[in-house]
Amino acid sequence: MHHKRGKIEFRVIENADEAFLLRVYASTREWEFYLTAWTQEEKQDFLKRQFRTQDEAYKRTYLGAVHRIIQLDGEDIGRLYVDRRDDHMRIIDFTLLPEHRGQGIGSDILRSLLNEAHGGKVPVRLHVEQGSPALNLYLRHGFRRMGVNGHHFAMEWQPDRRPREF
Repeated sequence: MHHKRGKIEFRVIENADEAFLLRVYASTREWEFYLTAWTQEEKQDFLKRQFRTQDEAYKRTYLGAVHRIIQLDGEDIGRLYVDRRDDHMRIIDFTLLPEHRGQGIGSDILRSLLNEAHGGKVPVRLHVEQGSPALNLYLRHGFRRMGVNGHHFAMEWQPDRRPREF
């Protein structure tokens, strides 16, 4: 996939990637620490535990999911976890590092997932944190809020199921 800034690719996750994945995860939680007086060690320790808990929950809940690291011109810039089922596609986790957000990369990747779902005529579902900047990305691409789940919105995108006119 080509983005105006370079070539976007997806690679399989290896054990050596844990530190990178922890960094990606931590980048989504930074705002929570503005109100704490924790030391850097306490923060890291908390994030590591939360990251492992999340990772184990994902693996338990979404057995067939595909976990990939997103690369831009060979540099690791984020993660994408997708669960493709017969009746829907679930974006479990889609995170770019902060320095790669707001440049259209997320939109490019999301559009390709929506094209795939459109081809299979299945809805795409995800949960997004209520305060997340990603919320606007999903709303712009036609996702609708379906409900609230704790601090998250459950969101869904529906493919056009009308028959094609010839």
